[in-house]
Amino acid sequence: MKKQVNKSQVFTEYVILIAIVAAVLIGMRIYIVRAMQQKFRESADVFGEGEQYAKGVTEVSYNDTPGTPPIPIIPPKDICPGLLSKIEVLEGEIKELNERAESFEQSALDLNTAATDLDKQIAILREQAEQLRTRAADYESKANQKDSQALAKRNEAKSFNDQADIKKNELDALKRANPSCYSGCGCVSGSEPACQTMNEIAVLEKERDSLYSQAAEKEAQANAKQADIDFYKTNFPGCFSGAQSCPYMMEIVAKLEGEIGLLRSDGAELNTQAANKGNEANIKKATIPGCYSGSGCMISCEEDGEGSCCCVLEEAAQLEFDIADLRSKAALANAAAALLEDEAQELHDKAASLYASADKADQSADDLEETQIPSLEDQAKDFQEKAAEARSAAEKKQEQIDQFKIDYPKCFP
Repeated sequence: MKKQVNKSQVFTEYVILIAIVAAVLIGMRIYIVRAMQQKFRESADVFGEGEQYAKGVTEVSYNDTPGTPPIPIIPPKDICPGLLSKIEVLEGEIKELNERAESFEQSALDLNTAATDLDKQIAILREQAEQLRTRAADYESKANQKDSQALAKRNEAKSFNDQADIKKNELDALKRANPSCYSGCGCVSGSEPACQTMNEIAVLEKERDSLYSQAAEKEAQANAKQADIDFYKTNFPGCFSGAQSCPYMMEIVAKLEGEIGLLRSDGAELNTQAANKGNEANIKKATIPGCYSGSGCMISCEEDGEGSCCCVLEEAAQLEFDIADLRSKAALANAAAALLEDEAQELHDKAASLYASADKADQSADDLEETQIPSLEDQAKDFQEKAAEARSAAEKKQEQIDQFKIDYPKCFP
């Protein structure tokens, strides 16, 4: 048992001793390496006759003959050609690096200039958006004025129709109060066939007048659109003489001309229908001529005396004229209102289009400001960094050349 303990102790002592020696050698490593390097330097000074080693330039071989000192393949006096060749290569690389740096710098300058131009474009877009909104607000104001005028015309037309209705009631009351003045045509109580025919004639004439009014409204709308075309031709003559290319305006004019054609075609159809209604009314009047020939009145109201049928019929005729005139005024007022409403709607549409264009201009400016300009600036910064790297590399190569000139002054008389 005691023998085994002694062997373990010896083994442990050897391990500890080896570890101590290894630690000492590791600690002395830097001194050993430096001592070896010093020996190499001293040998190099002897073999190289005091010349310094230039990496990539100096080449050395050794003579294997015993007792003979080493012989350099390239003696110190022959270092210059290789060194000058090396410098020529470096100068070419420096030139290439400087050219690359200039190219990068020019690219960065171009990108910064483009960013500046975009800044100017943003200002222009903002100004255009403001101008568009100002014009849109003006159109909107004019449209509101047109709407107010149209409403006034509608109210005026309603007033005319109300007055015509009052006149119609007066006329009916006058006829009912003086049935004898209308008995010559066979219409006394209002239930006779002649009375029914007169009612039919009145309906036909009312339909005729309504159709004429609609035709007049169509013609008024067509004239308004023709006025728009004349406005474009007067203010933009180059677009219609071929001196300028205005596809958008020509498209508007073509659309207006098409609408004018349709309106006038519809107006002509309405006038034809109105004329047919008038012809039907005249045909029916021919079947009861006594109702429209002044029956019961063969002289004037002044001669026949107040309260006579002549005066009754004259008063009725005046009422009928007033009714027709009021209906006509109402139709014209409604036509004018419709025209004003169309103009107002067109102005509203123009305002909406201008507002949309202003929004697009602002959106384009935002896109330039938030996306494109930062992108250009980032690219310019990247080119500037690349230029700086190329300049730095060129400077390092120039420093290498300058060091060669310091180390080998004989090669640079």
